Amino acid sequence: MALRQISMVTVQVRDLDTVRAWYIDVLGLAVAWLEPGEFCVLSLPGGGPALALATDHPERIGADPATGWTPILTVEDFDETVAALRAGGVRFDAEEEGADEGYRLVRIADPEGNVIGLSA
Repeated sequence: MALRQISMVTVQVRDLDTVRAWYIDVLGLAVAWLEPGEFCVLSLPGGGPALALATDHPERIGADPATGWTPILTVEDFDETVAALRAGGVRFDAEEEGADEGYRLVRIADPEGNVIGLSA
C-alpha cells in the first residue's frame, strides 16, 4: 500500500448552503465543484488539499466532534489497497462509492472508530 497525499477532508453538515457561504465569505475559499444540496468541494487560494462539505451522512453530525470530519487519502493502487486492508481485518465503514461518478472511495475505521476515506 502506497499513500500519496491527503487530498481532501470532508465535513458533514446539515445546511450546505449556509455553511458553504460561511467558508467562502469568512475564509475566502472558492467553489471547485458543487452538487446543490448534497456536496461541495472548496479550494484554498494557494491550492493543496480540498475541503468538502457533504450532507450524505447526517448520523455523524454532533454525535462526537471527530465523526463529522473525514480525511481522505489518495492511494496508488485502489484495488490492491482495499484487498490488503480487507485481508488484514480492517473494518470498512461503508462500501465503495463513486465509480459511477468518476471516482472511487471507501471509508475504513481506525481502532477507535474514527473514519478515514481512501480514494483512487
